[in-house]
Amino acid sequence: METSARVFNIMIRACGGAALALGLAFWLGYARSLTLLHIRFGIGVVLALWALAIIAWWKTTRHNLALFATAWGLVTLVFGMTQIHLMPGPFHWIVEVAHVGVGVVAIALGAQLANAITLGRATAGPAENVAERASSNVT
Repeated sequence: METSARVFNIMIRACGGAALALGLAFWLGYARSLTLLHIRFGIGVVLALWALAIIAWWKTTRHNLALFATAWGLVTLVFGMTQIHLMPGPFHWIVEVAHVGVGVVAIALGAQLANAITLGRATAGPAENVAERASSNVT
């Protein structure tokens, strides 16, 4: 994996893990004063996800995954910033569970992008890969 992809993969895991830990603390009734830090960790996850999506777009043929990750990053950012206002009251826990799910998917997408970059999928299109394989099989 190229160095920048490795750095963003570490960043998404560190920020994601810290955001999850703080979120769990919030659910247990602790550390409410650290909400801004939780938001910053979430923004770090989204920025790292977007960076990995850009790298994957350039370095792999996984363009659909990169596009989906970019869109999911936007969903994560908007949902994270607005979730406090969604369905207030006794059923807000449903939104909180969805918030965790959206964040976990963002972290998993980052891992998939990093894996695609690590595997070094060629930037050549499928037709070029077939031609390459055909020419290597000629004896």
